[in-house]
Amino acid sequence: MNPLANLPIKHKITIGVTTAVIVCAILCYICSTAVLSTANKNDFETKFEGIAKMLAIEGVACIPLNQTEDLKARCENYSVFPAIEFVQFYDANQKQIYSHTYANNKDFTPPPTFEPKSTSRFDGNYLIITKPCILDQDIVGSVYMEISTAELSSRKINYFVAMFLGTILITLLIMLISSRLISKPLANPINQLTEHIKKANITNDYTQHINLPNNHDDVAELYHEFDKMTQLIAKTEAERQKAVLQEKATNEIYTKLSMNAFEALIVTDEKVKVISLNPAAEKLTGYTNDEVQGMPLLNLLQPEQSRRAFAEAEVKKFLETGSCKYTEAPFEGYCVNKFGEKYIADMTVSYYDTDTAKGCALTIRDITKRKQREQELIEAKQKAEESDKLKSAFLANMSHEIRTPMNSIIGFSELLAKTSGLTGTKAKYLDLIVSSGKSLLNLINDIIDISKIEAGQLKVKTRKTALNPMMNEIYISQYQINNIKEKGIGFTVKNSVESDEFQIETDPFRFKQVINNLITNAMKFTEKGYIEFGYRFNTPEELLFYVKDTGQGMPQEKLNVIFERFGQIEQKDDKNQQGTGLGLAISKKLVELLGGKMWVESTEGEGSTFFFTLPYDPELNSADEYGASGSSEEEISLNGKKIMVAEDEEMNRMLMNEILAETGAEIIWAEDGGKAVEIARNRKDIDLILMDIKMPVMDGYEATRAIREFDKDIIIIAQTAYALSDEKEKTIKAGCNYYLTKPLNISLLMKVLSGFLKKKS
Repeated sequence: MNPLANLPIKHKITIGVTTAVIVCAILCYICSTAVLSTANKNDFETKFEGIAKMLAIEGVACIPLNQTEDLKARCENYSVFPAIEFVQFYDANQKQIYSHTYANNKDFTPPPTFEPKSTSRFDGNYLIITKPCILDQDIVGSVYMEISTAELSSRKINYFVAMFLGTILITLLIMLISSRLISKPLANPINQLTEHIKKANITNDYTQHINLPNNHDDVAELYHEFDKMTQLIAKTEAERQKAVLQEKATNEIYTKLSMNAFEALIVTDEKVKVISLNPAAEKLTGYTNDEVQGMPLLNLLQPEQSRRAFAEAEVKKFLETGSCKYTEAPFEGYCVNKFGEKYIADMTVSYYDTDTAKGCALTIRDITKRKQREQELIEAKQKAEESDKLKSAFLANMSHEIRTPMNSIIGFSELLAKTSGLTGTKAKYLDLIVSSGKSLLNLINDIIDISKIEAGQLKVKTRKTALNPMMNEIYISQYQINNIKEKGIGFTVKNSVESDEFQIETDPFRFKQVINNLITNAMKFTEKGYIEFGYRFNTPEELLFYVKDTGQGMPQEKLNVIFERFGQIEQKDDKNQQGTGLGLAISKKLVELLGGKMWVESTEGEGSTFFFTLPYDPELNSADEYGASGSSEEEISLNGKKIMVAEDEEMNRMLMNEILAETGAEIIWAEDGGKAVEIARNRKDIDLILMDIKMPVMDGYEATRAIREFDKDIIIIAQTAYALSDEKEKTIKAGCNYYLTKPLNISLLMKVLSGFLKKKS
């Protein structure tokens, strides 16, 4: 314990000042003593160096002649200096000539080695000096002296005593004066402040201001800060009293709210035993508040038997660690009330810790009805999904059943138009049959596409594609289909990049479908002027495609309608109101699936421009997959190639026979999948197989898989009237190399056959 702790402040000040003054005095004494001691030492050394120098000068005349008596007489002349105790002379060869001892009772031993040069050093209690004896710049000898430092030490002690006593006396005088001057003006205000504090503590009244001193020293600052502190204490106390009243009011409000809350509230102590229930909890559990006092929470909730062990383990964990799964997040539980009725509870546990109590507050919502509704929605969703599957299967079957006869109608009509030589009215009728068949096929395709889009089953199959050949192919095809020359309107394509090697990553089939839809739409509403389509760079990583016409245009408020299913704008002349209104809706969805967006700009009476964007990868540089993007109609020769056609429909066999008749290929027929497997196993010279999918005995998938077991290299191209549920993936997975849909596009069929057979050769 500090012995000064209980002393009055004035005594502490006196002791502090005294200590500080004494320390300063001692430091001053030490410094001055050190300085004076060094000065005395230097004076002492200088004095005897002068004497040694005189002896060296006197020895110049005696040492060469070895006059020891003269040396002795000269040494005795310096006996008046009692500090000199020993002198010794050497000749030029450092040979001792004469030694003189001033102290009778001491023996001196000269140094074992000696150098004739001027030196001076303190060694223990002696000052040792050597000086050379020089005659005409030659050293003829030297003198060695030992001088006692006892006189120097005695002088130092006397000075220390005098300085110390003087310092102490002066220090005591300064201490007495300064403590008197400092303690009174400092101690009195502090004593006054102490009395004020005692009074405030006794009365518990901190609102009274203290009389502040007029000066501006540290004591005045202390008064000011203390006054601020007392006012802050008074303010804090007032706020505390206000908070106590607010807390009381809040508790009353909380009690009323919990009593009237719709959610059940159960409060437990830190041992998870029930303290209280609100009315909603009483209604939910079937217990009254009085019945559950001290009841373990799990006994009140009665979780079902399968969950009881887990709940008990979590409660035990909470009691040991203060945390468990139930305190981390809201959770659901299956509980039983007092009457044995089950209910599903959504529960939240909150831990509370106040000055007076600890425990948990459990909020419960009965979600039994909500869970029942969710289950009903799940069952309804399952039924809807089953219905959607049935719908998809129906569309697939309808597609197949419609495409099969359409394949024959369109195929034979085209062959008839090419080979019959009909003219006049009959040729016109035949053209109408082909045109109507293709319109019907387009209608079927649109309905199937929009159905696949709505069902989320339509997926794009992107690959590297040469853009300019594809755009030129679209141009030539549309030019021929729409009889542009006869219409007398301008029709142009503008490719921003000139090279035919320029490629993009897209689905060529869907890309052509979008552009063709937009051009067909423009053709319907443009009677004069021109139609232009093309592309340009929108950004370094995005291409902007457009189809521009000078047709009727559209009012601004109708621009969004055209992208809705069956959305058509009423025209005064309804001759252009052809089609289902699905083309633009399908195109917009396809562009979005390809990673872009579509919009239209139009001015009524002036025309419209449809825009859409597609992402562009600058790294693309490879060629088209089959090199079949061009539009050449030149005849393709398959001379010597053996092609097996697996097809069960008689009309389709006839059509295929006509298509391939002029190519020079040998055709091998298989009426079902089983026959196709047998022929492929027995004949190793077959170059390519055209495999129908829907066949008796063994369908195209099974037949392809069976063939792949013994022949991995044979080219198999699927041809099917199914066009809905990712047929291409299914056929490729089964082992086919390519996929064609019915009705067959004869030009595409020939290009694909040529492309694959060229690769094989």
